[in-house]
Amino acid sequence: MILRWTVIGIAILGTTVVSDLVTSKAAGQVVVPGTTYRLIPRTIYEARPVTTYRLQTETIVEQRPVTTYREEVTTEMRERTYRVAKPVVETSERVQRYKVRKPVTETQYREETYQDVKYETETRWREERRTVMKPVVETAEREEQRTVLRPVTEVEYQDQAYTTLRPVTSTNTVMVPQTQVYTAQKYVPGPTRERLTWQPRTVYVNPLTGTSQLQRRGLYWVPQQQPGTVVNQTYMVPTVVPQQVTQTAYVPQTVTQKVPVERTRYEQEIQVRKVPVQTYKTVAEEQFRYVPQTVRKPIIEQKVRKVPVTVTRYVEEEVVRRIPVKTYRVEYEERVEQLPIRVTRMVPVQDTVEVKRVVSRYVPEVREQLIPKTVVMRQPIVDECEVVAPVLDSPIIVNGDTAGSYGDSSVGYLVPGDDQGWRVRSLNEADYGESDAASRPPVLQD
Repeated sequence: MILRWTVIGIAILGTTVVSDLVTSKAAGQVVVPGTTYRLIPRTIYEARPVTTYRLQTETIVEQRPVTTYREEVTTEMRERTYRVAKPVVETSERVQRYKVRKPVTETQYREETYQDVKYETETRWREERRTVMKPVVETAEREEQRTVLRPVTEVEYQDQAYTTLRPVTSTNTVMVPQTQVYTAQKYVPGPTRERLTWQPRTVYVNPLTGTSQLQRRGLYWVPQQQPGTVVNQTYMVPTVVPQQVTQTAYVPQTVTQKVPVERTRYEQEIQVRKVPVQTYKTVAEEQFRYVPQTVRKPIIEQKVRKVPVTVTRYVEEEVVRRIPVKTYRVEYEERVEQLPIRVTRMVPVQDTVEVKRVVSRYVPEVREQLIPKTVVMRQPIVDECEVVAPVLDSPIIVNGDTAGSYGDSSVGYLVPGDDQGWRVRSLNEADYGESDAASRPPVLQD
C-alpha cells in the first residue's frame, strides 16, 4: 500500500520511471526494458444495484363479534300480606266521690270611733295705710315746621304681553287595571287528633342521635287525620281593560294688551303746625283703707259608728258523680293486596362490529448506487518536455476492494468503448500466455 502511494506521488510530480527494471520473481513484478511511462490517476463511477427496505403502514378492518346487554323492563303482580289494626272503643261508668268546701259568708258589725272636724268662718277688719304717687299732667304748645312730600299721580298706557293657556281636548286609549272574580274548589285536609293506639314492638331510628332504638308494645298517642272537605274559594285576578279617556291639555298662547300704568311723583311742601307738649310729674299722696280678713276656726267632735265586717268560713260537703270511661283495644286483621312490581332484566344481544387495526411491514426496494473507483493509466514519455496521448491497450491499476468485479486481477487496460469513450479491460492469463509473459506491460502491485 505504501509502494502504491509512492508511485502515484512520483507520477504527479512528473518524475519518470527508469526503463531498466529488474524482474523479481519473489514479488511477482514484471519489468519491460526500453520504454519510459508516466502514471496518470483517474476516478470512475460504477453503478451497482442496492436493495433497501421501506417501512409501509396499512390499515385493515376486521369483523369481530360483540355481545352487549340491554335492559328489559317487565311488570309482575305480586301478593303482599299486611296487618290492619282496628280500634274498638268500650264505654263504662265509674263512681267518683270527692269532698267540696263551700264558702259561707256572714256579716258582722263593729264600733269605730272617729273625729268629726267642722270649721267656723269669722270676718275681721284691719286698717291699712299706704303712699300713692299721683300723676299730674301739664300741657304746653310749640310751633313745628316740617317738609311734606305731596304725591302727584299720572296715568300712562303700556303694551303688555302675557301668556295664556288655551285648552285642547284629545281622546286616548288607556289600559285600566281591573279585578276579575272567579270561584275555585279547594281541598281542606281534616284535623289531626292524637288518639291512644296499641302499637306492636318495633325498632326505629332516633332522628336526633341516629341510633336504632327499641319501642316496646303498648298504648301510644298516635296522630290520626280526619277526612278533608272541599270548599269553594273566591279568587281575585287582576286584568287590564282598555278605556277611552278624554284629556285636556293647555297650550300656551301669547296675548298683547294695553295696560294703564300709574306713576306717582312727589312734590315737596313746607307745613307749619302747633304741637301740644305734655309734661308729666308725680305727686306723693298718703291714703287710708280698711281691708276685710276671713278667719276659719276648727271645731273637733268625737263620734261613734258601726262598720260592717264580712267573715267567710268553709263547710265541707261530699259530692258523688259518675264519670264515663272509654276503653280502647286494638283488633288485628290480615289483608292481601296485589302490587305491580317492575322487574328489570339484562338481555344479551349479539352484534358484529368493525375494528380497524394498523399493520406495519418492510417492503424491499432496488435502486442503483454510484460507487467511485480510482484507476491509474500509464502514458509513455517520448521526451522530457513532450507528453503524448495515452497508449491504447495500456494497462491501468484499479485501487480499492471493488477491482474484483473486472476480473481476477487488480490490473486492467483502458480501451476504447462503444459510446466513443473508454472502458477497462482486465489482465489475466487468457489475454497473455506463458510465452508472452515477457511482452506484458509492467504491473505495480502492493
